[in-house]
Amino acid sequence: MKKDKREIFVEKPEKLGEKLVEEIYEREKKKAERKEFLAESEKIIKEKLEKEIKLMKLDPQLEDKAVKKARQIKSLNVQGKIKNLLAIAEEMGISFAVKVAEDMQDAYTLDVFHDILAREGLYKRFKK
Repeated sequence: MKKDKREIFVEKPEKLGEKLVEEIYEREKKKAERKEFLAESEKIIKEKLEKEIKLMKLDPQLEDKAVKKARQIKSLNVQGKIKNLLAIAEEMGISFAVKVAEDMQDAYTLDVFHDILAREGLYKRFKK
């Protein structure tokens, strides 16, 4: 009886490792490119949103109200300020909420607020 000698082809471990590293590298490279694309898209939206907001005019009577609101929430931490600004945007509109953020004279909070509005088109939810 003849024994069937079949060759089983198995790549050398170092070749498998190389392929695995290449696959992981390509996958991570694609993820990074996608993140970069999304970040660039958000940046463009944010810039357009900032320009659009600057062009909006606020009723002079509301300007005083915005100053008062800014004083009320100015002492909160950033998270508290953002929560309040989002609630204000929902109730009174984006231009009023941005005016409140500007009146707080807190550039970081204003920037974070712009970022949040630009992310996933959240600004579309609120009235202008």
